[in-house]
Amino acid sequence: MAGRLAQFTAPVADMPEDWKPAWNISPGQRLLILRKVENQLECARVLWNLTPGWLRDLSRTPFSVNAEVMHDKPMFRQPLVERRCLIPVDGYFAWRSQGQRKQPWYLRRRQGGLAIAGIWERYSLDEDTYWDSCALITVPAKGLPERLGYRMPVTLNRAEQAIWLAAATAPSALQPLLLNADSQVDMMYPVNPVMSNPDTLGPHCCAPSGHAITADAPV
Repeated sequence: MAGRLAQFTAPVADMPEDWKPAWNISPGQRLLILRKVENQLECARVLWNLTPGWLRDLSRTPFSVNAEVMHDKPMFRQPLVERRCLIPVDGYFAWRSQGQRKQPWYLRRRQGGLAIAGIWERYSLDEDTYWDSCALITVPAKGLPERLGYRMPVTLNRAEQAIWLAAATAPSALQPLLLNADSQVDMMYPVNPVMSNPDTLGPHCCAPSGHAITADAPV
């Protein structure tokens, strides 16, 4: 599972003014999403913890949701149909137990970034004040991520990204799209465990501390 993300490459030319590169984003912080607004692609900074407008217990804001149950949960059903987004990342982190400790790994593409499937919501404080939020979507792990754990974020290729964001996509096609998407990760490597502290910032969070494993390497 991905509990940390890296976003240090601008995904579009027209970026939010307050955006800064980040190498160790944790839930509860702000991150970038791409979404369609009036059929135009928009890049926005939102809270990474899904917060629907009706929610009163703000301790119950999820940062991820399982694709298998989205249609059955009221919190996720409507945003799945109406408020889909992509979370553009340079890579994400996952942990693997090694004895008494957990070793963080950084997962990425050798060339280019990743686009994680997500949903977004809007929480209105009053008529003119609101904040937007998001959650990433996970599926059973496959490919390289399967070597680290049971689940992974859904990473979409370019064709799948277009289908995911299109308003015309039939709701019945969304869950199969998520579950059938292959992992776009083709490289991963261990990183310094100091990045497990969410206060640790900077490019060194993504620096290798050991040998990289690639998708074409033998198991």
